[in-house]
Amino acid sequence: MLKPLKILLLGGLMLPISIMAQDNPPIEEEEEDSFVDYSNLVQTTENKAFASSRIVGQIPIKLFSIGYDYQTVHSLKPGLFVPEGTSDENEINSADGLRLSINYPVFSKNHFLLNLGFNYASTNYSFSNAPTMANNPLSQALDNNGIRTMGFTATAFKPLNAKRYLIFQFGANLNGDYSFSNMQSFKYTRYSGAVIYGIKPNDRKMWGLGVSRTYLGGALNYLPVYYMLYTAKSKKWGIEMLLPARFQYRKTVNSKNMLLFGWAIEGNTYRINNDENRYNLPYNDIELRRSELRLRATWEHAVTPQIWLSAQGGFRYNWSFDTDRGDFFRPFGDDTSFLAENKLSNPAYFNISINWVSP
Repeated sequence: MLKPLKILLLGGLMLPISIMAQDNPPIEEEEEDSFVDYSNLVQTTENKAFASSRIVGQIPIKLFSIGYDYQTVHSLKPGLFVPEGTSDENEINSADGLRLSINYPVFSKNHFLLNLGFNYASTNYSFSNAPTMANNPLSQALDNNGIRTMGFTATAFKPLNAKRYLIFQFGANLNGDYSFSNMQSFKYTRYSGAVIYGIKPNDRKMWGLGVSRTYLGGALNYLPVYYMLYTAKSKKWGIEMLLPARFQYRKTVNSKNMLLFGWAIEGNTYRINNDENRYNLPYNDIELRRSELRLRATWEHAVTPQIWLSAQGGFRYNWSFDTDRGDFFRPFGDDTSFLAENKLSNPAYFNISINWVSP
């Protein structure tokens, strides 16, 4: 069972200030004929304009977020790992866990922006009847430790001029049924990334096309991506999307309240640890291909200008919860057999978080 996670954030900012006082000097009167002609002055350097990474009206950018995710009652019907195994359906009373993310601009200039981030998410499963040694290894692993992901991201925004830009993103995540007292080897780190070329025609719209290396479908895949941020002229509504990963319609109620409606895909591949043959299997390279579609409604509320509360609810639809051996490229439409095909039912879910946002 995962021990409680304690997070200490320490920061300091020192601004040295020097104040010097002196007597007011006498004011000399200018001669009536003395003046400066500014009409002949010439600018010696050219100022180049660059596109910014934001548009007017978009949701506040979350620099630090801590939240809690909860799924209601659902069931798991695991497939057979070996012919002589058993596959009893298990009822799950709930699945819940902590979510933490940090996304901070470590370098921010007009010509270049670099954000570094950290993310952590856990899902702990509460079974109505604890799986025994006679049950499926997947059920036992989920009951014993749940699953979690922890990783780092780097996102670079490089404007080329006032209307065109590039976005580069790189991520490294450690996913599995590990705990902090029994960490997983870093050799199981999974890497993702994306490159987007975009256009920003005005301060209310920016869009772009690119490619990504992703695990959102559960297995490694390479996909095209379409990125767009848009705010209507009225500034009352807008759209924010990164297809195929997420889409949301934004309704601005007032300066302190926003409503969002849409969907998001969450997914990754998770190692199931069979060290010391704990599940009596002839191999130790089991990976859970988890992918889910979340249909959701979100309320964003400003408690203070920099502290926002986010409350979200919706329906979690299971796309994949199957198991493979090892990490490999599995494109959509690939009919390669899984090690085991598992059936996970679809519950309602809720998520609440408190966020420190960019001013």
